[in-house]
Amino acid sequence: MINNNQKGISVYITIVIMSVLLAVSLGLASIIVNGAKMADSLSNSVKAFHVADTGIERTLYEMFKNSSCTTPLTGSFGTNYTYSVTITHTGGGICIDSGTTIESLGTYGTTKRKIEAAY
Repeated sequence: MINNNQKGISVYITIVIMSVLLAVSLGLASIIVNGAKMADSLSNSVKAFHVADTGIERTLYEMFKNSSCTTPLTGSFGTNYTYSVTITHTGGGICIDSGTTIESLGTYGTTKRKIEAAY
């Protein structure tokens, strides 16, 4: 014999199970979306780092080619790639002596990375 106070239990259990499955699905979707955003941000960071490295390499090339500190201190290529270079010289003699520090700020979109080379 069926007890009359248990008639709606299957609907209740179904709603609880569906709610738990929905919560798990939304949690997983949130984790996946945040992971994709972090991967994109990391990609932009790597691009900005390489742009800054390009600034250092270009400055070193121009310094050794011209034996002076009058190098192109800014540059860009593409639509979102720019670098800005600052040279600090504390040693005596010409710029390619020891005591020279080159700082390069690379920018890709809104992401910026700065690197420094000292010798």
